Amino acid sequence: MKDPTKMDLIQWLASDPGRAAIAGAAGGLVRWVTLRDDWREGLTGLLVGSPCAIYLGPLAEPLLDPVIGKIAPGDSAAGFASFVIGLGGISIAGFILDIIKARRSRVRSDLIGGRDEE
Repeated sequence: MKDPTKMDLIQWLASDPGRAAIAGAAGGLVRWVTLRDDWREGLTGLLVGSPCAIYLGPLAEPLLDPVIGKIAPGDSAAGFASFVIGLGGISIAGFILDIIKARRSRVRSDLIGGRDEE
């Protein structure tokens, strides 16, 4: 008897989000190998690359499709977009966190500055 959990995982990996996760992890792997980071940074790249590719890959695909769609047949633009997002997943996540921190500090300084004026 086949394990239903194993079959669900295989089916999920064959789905669009599963393929995006694999492409994102591959992008994280390429980043790790090219930057020659230690194993913790590499593992982080793999773990961050997959979810970034799942959620941000569809946003990047329309930007890359005019270029990649002309040279790659089929659904390759989606896979390439997920790979690129996985490659830059750490940078993208860091950029988003920096924006959130900057806004938070601006709101705090406005609140503190506003109290001093009263």
